[in-house]
Formats: sequence, C-alpha cells, structure tokens
Amino acid sequence: MTATDNREAFLNGIAEKLGRERRRTGVVRPERVHNIADETLVGKTQDELLVIAKEACSRIHTDVVETTVAELAAHIEKIATNYGNESVLIADDPRFGEFGLQNLADNAWHDCSVSIWKEGRENRAANIATAADANIAIAFADFLLAESGSVVVESSPKQGRTLHFLPVHYIAIVPKSKIVPRSTQAADYYDARIASGQEIGSSINFISGPSNSGDIEMQLVVGVHGPISVTYVVVTDK
Repeated sequence: MTATDNREAFLNGIAEKLGRERRRTGVVRPERVHNIADETLVGKTQDELLVIAKEACSRIHTDVVETTVAELAAHIEKIATNYGNESVLIADDPRFGEFGLQNLADNAWHDCSVSIWKEGRENRAANIATAADANIAIAFADFLLAESGSVVVESSPKQGRTLHFLPVHYIAIVPKSKIVPRSTQAADYYDARIASGQEIGSSINFISGPSNSGDIEMQLVVGVHGPISVTYVVVTDK
C-alpha cells in the first residue's frame, strides 16, 4: 500500500457518490469574492505585529518572552526552571546550534535531563513514551500568527506531532521575522512548497497556547488535549 492509496479511495468514493468521473485536469481554483484573508493586518511592521501577537496571547493564557540570540539560552533556562526542569524533549533541529543552544542539544543543561526526538519508524513507540514522560518540550516554530497568537509547526521525521502535545509544558522559539499577520501567510508558504514539488510533513499544526476545553457549563479545563502551559520566545534579532 502506498502513501496515497487511502486518498485515492476516498476521492474515488466521493466521485462515485456525485455520479461522475474524477476530474484530474483543468481544475481551476475559484477566485475569492472578498480578499479579507489577504488584507487583514497587511502592511504592519514586525514591531506592530509583535504587539498584536502579544495582545492575542494574553487572551489565550500564553506567555511571550522577547530576547536576543545572545540572551536566548539564559531565558530558556529561566523558563525551564520556572516549569520545574526535570525532563526535557527537543526536536532534532540544527537551529538549536545556530541559536546558541548547543548545550541543550548536548544534554549539558543544568538540572535537566534532555532527550532528542529520534528519527525513524523503529523509534516511534520510544518517542511517544519519551514525550509522554517529558515535563517540557522545546521546539522552533515556523511562524507566529499575530491575529490569533498561534504558532505553526510542521511535523517531520525529526519532530513528530506528539512532541508538541504530550509534554506538560511547551516552549516555542520563533524568530521575530517569522511573525505574520494570520494563517493566510502560513498557508501560502506551504502551498508554494507543494507547488514547487517539495514534500511537507504529515501534519501542519496550529498551536494556540495551552490546551483548553470547556463543557456545556462553561467550566474551563486546561491540559486535557495538550500542554497545561505554553511560552513563546520571540528572538528579536532573527
């Protein structure tokens, strides 16, 4: 079975229910009647987008810390200490070295036991178990959406989906240059990659702060489907 077998069966089933053959060529994406998605917050500077993002994050119970590359390690260590240190899981990402966090990648972090996500299907069960036992997860985000205060992360063999959702606390590092107005710009980025023939991860995850659930009585419960606390670290000189 190939990776697209289920997709083909699904689409063939829809075509059958519609009573026609699959349209594989000549399909043109319709033009939007309104351009609100493209116009919202467009023209804002990175400083203005950061202010908007911080306001959005205050509404979703998410902390935002601003720092430079030179001070990033100290800030991450402080946040980890506030979260109780213990066990930390990080993505297998070269940016940890590029952003001065090699000590973290080398498991030379004070009062923490650091694990790195292991690539390969044979490590799937071990990765999930490590994520479930981790107190803190740390990963780089592709984008921070100013409108909603969401970070965007792409699953890959080097950082599976459970890295972002199973640990108790979550720290997302995002360069200031990667703050965009809203989900439109993030979607355009991944669309362009697909159009150019690049492969993308099995899931694109939009994380809007801690996991929140509310029942019919509007009783808020935090941490049911993900971390109970989230901090975004914005690197202002990147």
